Amino acid sequence: MSEAATQTEELHALLGTTIAERYRLDELLGIGGMGAVFRARHLLLKRDVAVKILHPQLGANDDISKRFDREAQSAARLDHPNIIPVTEFGSTDDGMKYMVMQLLSGKELGELLGEPLDPLRGIDLEIQILRGLEHAHNNGVIHRDLKPENVFVTTDHEDQEILKLVDFGIAKLIDDDDDDEEGAVQPLTRLGLVFGTPRYMSPEQATGSTIDHRTDIYSAGVLLYQMLAGRVPFEHDDPVSLIRMQVTVEPPPLPDTIPLPLQRVVSMMMAKSRDQRYPDARSARKALQAVQAQLADDAGVPIKMSPHDTGLVDPRDIYPPGHEALESNPAFRAGSGSHPGAASGSGSGVGVSGPYDPSEHSGPMETEASGPISTSAATMPPVSGYEAPKPKMTQMSLADALTQAHPTLQQRSPFAEWMAAIPRMWWYVGGGILGLLLIVALWPSGSDDESSDEGSSSDAGDVALVGKDDDGADEPVEEAPGVDEDTLVAIDVALSSKKEDEALDLIRPARDKLPDDPQLLWREGKALAMKRAKSSRVTALERYGQALDHDPSLTENPDFYGELNVLLRVQTIQEEAINLALQKLGPAGHNFLIELVNVDDPRAMLDWVARHRVLDELSRHPDAMKLVDVKLNLARDLYQAGESPAPCAEFSRALTSIATAKDLYFVEHVFGVSPPAPGSDTEDAAVCETLDAKLVVVRDLYAAAHPDEAAQYTSSGPGKRQKKNR
Repeated sequence: MSEAATQTEELHALLGTTIAERYRLDELLGIGGMGAVFRARHLLLKRDVAVKILHPQLGANDDISKRFDREAQSAARLDHPNIIPVTEFGSTDDGMKYMVMQLLSGKELGELLGEPLDPLRGIDLEIQILRGLEHAHNNGVIHRDLKPENVFVTTDHEDQEILKLVDFGIAKLIDDDDDDEEGAVQPLTRLGLVFGTPRYMSPEQATGSTIDHRTDIYSAGVLLYQMLAGRVPFEHDDPVSLIRMQVTVEPPPLPDTIPLPLQRVVSMMMAKSRDQRYPDARSARKALQAVQAQLADDAGVPIKMSPHDTGLVDPRDIYPPGHEALESNPAFRAGSGSHPGAASGSGSGVGVSGPYDPSEHSGPMETEASGPISTSAATMPPVSGYEAPKPKMTQMSLADALTQAHPTLQQRSPFAEWMAAIPRMWWYVGGGILGLLLIVALWPSGSDDESSDEGSSSDAGDVALVGKDDDGADEPVEEAPGVDEDTLVAIDVALSSKKEDEALDLIRPARDKLPDDPQLLWREGKALAMKRAKSSRVTALERYGQALDHDPSLTENPDFYGELNVLLRVQTIQEEAINLALQKLGPAGHNFLIELVNVDDPRAMLDWVARHRVLDELSRHPDAMKLVDVKLNLARDLYQAGESPAPCAEFSRALTSIATAKDLYFVEHVFGVSPPAPGSDTEDAAVCETLDAKLVVVRDLYAAAHPDEAAQYTSSGPGKRQKKNR
């Protein structure tokens, strides 16, 4: 029998066995070179999970064993909607390595790539890949093996496509001891072989050179190319020839139908020199979002936004490199390569064109059929840095410019409302969907409309807004309060630099003047959330709540929503988080509340009172209740009945519902639970007297409906088992 056949036979022999005393391996889902993935049943939580097992024969191989550990360690430190979560890993008593992951329903990305995807769909999928990479890179993990097989496509409860990065088997933790320099790691090689997949491998990875996070940007660029073209850029039967092509050959041109700005993004992601690529996944994502905005506008379709693009307005999205607002902070200085429009090359004499600039296109996006996508000096003009085109004069208000160029800013702060009333200004939008350079100025005097002379002020710092009365005459309007723009930018610079105390020093005097300004309250909440003390985080929640009091539309802002959702999940302030979600968030808080009542970990579950506060809110919303694990919560009602105001009445109610259901799920619970002690209420004490008999009746019902399963919990069965805590 061959070695592969022997391994397969050993893996099939594991079916039906239980590892780590709680994961029963029920189905073999797939076999790979290193191991296999099983559908498993968590026997305590009654949930299906995916369990990856290292081939038993390979466990003794030190290199392979370390690679398996690397995958588990890499994935376990990541927590992002676009990365598959690893909840546990370890070794069994006999030395077999395993890791436990979320069980996904869907398909590999490769199953979608038999033909070109619609550009908007391809962009949306690629943005999700880049979001996952942003999170991984920010947490010191480089994937190093991006390919369609390692990108899983599933759907959420709204049937929207969700991508999950999987298989961090050759990922690298940047803070490992063998790093040569900051952010750079040695290639993973063995006996002259380079680990990775040649079709998607970056040139530096292919040549065994030192790599950093930009190797993932190249591989993501290849995936985007394949989604748009329906084929990979390089193909060859000989892996060595394929690697050589990745290093020396320019990719063939994309189809004529692909808009030129989108081709430019692919070109920059796939630059042979990593110094000519986007400096990070964030920059690539923002460039794609700029193209997405224009394509969606041309097609007349809405843009899909995500609450996971978190963070307040980044100063790099407002000012070009070299601006004094950035030069004052080393993290944002020109030449740092941190801005999507900055040339990141150093000393090469070859630059790259920046991301799509909407100011260059007044109509639908152009496409270009001539010539291959190239990043060579022959096709990419040298640049020394980001150079913004001259601002264009327009009648568009600042708020309208924000709405068009930055869809995540649909809602207006009081400051934006105030600015929207100013009819003439200079503005420029450049460098991506978030790349806003807003230069606002009033004409010194006059207007194209002669009637606007009256009521205007020559002092731009003290503007009196005017309106029209019923007779058409100007009448004064009280100036709407707003935060000084420079103050907001300074606060955002401090927050982006993780200098929460510096931000608070700016926020507090501003709030003395405008105590109810939602933008200031939001920023104060974000600054306080950066502190680890419980009291600071409780106050942070209060500030987010106060911001919502004064501007309820903030729940529609993905930045605000994303930040608040992170804060809500801090375990030490759970009670306060529940209060905020119930009192202020409405439907926007339902996802958080659903997570709380469906939590798998018994140690993190809510007590009866808190859980029923949440369930009472969700029960008013049928769509939300569809996502609640009713069976799990009904079983918990049995175990937690003693915490309710009327323990015996609550136990009886739950038992009645379970008796009606006769669901296999409840077998172990009806045989593993005991009636609670009676409460102080006389009426409840009377109910308690009937519970023992009622429980016997329900057990008899379940023994008749599910005899084989029930036999495991009765004295007549092969082994009496009791499960006590859910």
